[in-house]
Amino acid sequence: LAPPPPAAGDVAFVSHSGAICAAVIDWASGQGFGLSRLVSLGNQTDVCETDVLAPVASDAHTKVLTLYLEGIRDGRRFVAEAGRVTRDKPVVALKVGRFAAGQRAVASHTGALAGQEAAYNAAFARAGVIRAETNEEMFDWARALAWCPLPLRRDIAVLTNAGGPGVVAADAVEALGLPLASLGDATVARMRAVLPTAASVHNPVDMLASAGPDEYAECLAALLDDEGVGGVMVIMPPPPTHSAESVCEALVPVIRASNKPVVVTLMGENLVRKASEVLRAARIPDYRFPERAASALATLVRRAAYVHAPVAEPVRFSDVRPDDARRALDAPAGFLGQDAVARALGAYGIELPRIVLAPTAEDAVAAADTLGFPVALKVASPDIPHKSDVGGVLLGLRDADAVRAGFATVQANARRAHPTAPLEGVHVQRMLPEGQEVIIGAVQDPQFGALVMFGAGGTDVEGVKDVAFALAPLTRDEADEMLDRTWAGRKLRGFRHLPPADRTAARDALLRLGQLVADHPEIAEVEVNPLRVRADGEGVVAVDVRLRRA
Repeated sequence: LAPPPPAAGDVAFVSHSGAICAAVIDWASGQGFGLSRLVSLGNQTDVCETDVLAPVASDAHTKVLTLYLEGIRDGRRFVAEAGRVTRDKPVVALKVGRFAAGQRAVASHTGALAGQEAAYNAAFARAGVIRAETNEEMFDWARALAWCPLPLRRDIAVLTNAGGPGVVAADAVEALGLPLASLGDATVARMRAVLPTAASVHNPVDMLASAGPDEYAECLAALLDDEGVGGVMVIMPPPPTHSAESVCEALVPVIRASNKPVVVTLMGENLVRKASEVLRAARIPDYRFPERAASALATLVRRAAYVHAPVAEPVRFSDVRPDDARRALDAPAGFLGQDAVARALGAYGIELPRIVLAPTAEDAVAAADTLGFPVALKVASPDIPHKSDVGGVLLGLRDADAVRAGFATVQANARRAHPTAPLEGVHVQRMLPEGQEVIIGAVQDPQFGALVMFGAGGTDVEGVKDVAFALAPLTRDEADEMLDRTWAGRKLRGFRHLPPADRTAARDALLRLGQLVADHPEIAEVEVNPLRVRADGEGVVAVDVRLRRA
């Protein structure tokens, strides 16, 4: 790397690119931003990113680790090592190469949706690594994490001397999922005592353009003393009557005296340069626009939630039968038959309704008589994974004549769509109780291991893409969070005409599937689509399941 070396600081930077390192050194020198450690790995001939995590984190001068990653050599090892580091120090990663060619073609919806990005996001979430989208974000967040205390509440207050920036800030805060704090009466009265009558003393607080150092300092102190405020964004366009530098000098002792995070938005450039120097000398993060400051606050909130959350172990059900599942999975590579699939999932507590393979129309009628009408017919072929796409599924057949006609229809539709596919007849299944339909599935990622998915089920799952991923096996909180991240999971609590469904049973099915694929890496992909979630307390039904052995 070309001289000069970076200034001393408290943020470590580990990079797969020497050019990025050189650029960061030069950029940091102009930002009042120092580095504690700088590691350029280049092509990683013998040392990789995971090797340096613990040594860099053990450095007493390092408060935050930042990573520029073009890939990860050993995903499982990285997750384990980073997970240990992040319990003590935050790690922010910029993973590039997001839009490279995707994985090989896969047959299931789960496999199609579980690309490289889903795996990296799940891995970073499991390890507690905060993923940035840009270099700017990475260092914006690192500055806040290194210099600010963590908030005890999510509620944010905004303090400004102009209406426009306050509105921008309020939008940015709420867009990131953070609430604007409701200010207490004492806080409002305290600010009203020092501000003009025309000022707005409700969040966002607009002190008006006449606000100077004293008003800024007193109002900030009032906000920080409010128990309902978790953190504050101070916004300062160049004040028309006071220098930004003088205002910042008044803010520094107030911020230093508080245990709550404060980030400052110094809007502009030339007129706020000296003010920025004042803040950076005091280790107070400043940004040029409210959106960046809001993003930094959101990162502090996220880090606080991670640090304060109890460390949970993955759920392991004691009633599972791994040996039975192993015997069911003892088959050549490819998709397993329905009987083997039922035995494998049944060994982990995911029960499938009875399905009968009927090679002929009369066999289908006999099966329907045994199972009870009405029934569903699904074409049976290992080469047709998405049966409904080819007209290979008929529902609600109520008598023998309908079954005979239905058999001929699905066979003809399948033959027309796939002339060379082997047709084994149809699968006959009794129609199942109504409920909300979701999808649960899993794939084996070559880097990080088993990746579990939850989301909106049915035939349009790839179009809707209302899905969430996590690494298996899952903790109970991870499973709950997966449901909460999707509309399909949230509406299980009930929505308009939909009564509450058995969300607990859906979550437990997801947990059990995660345990299955973690215990049996020979499962390349498995998908329950749909998993029908019945009314609250009535459980779930795995309507259709596909499982491919590696």
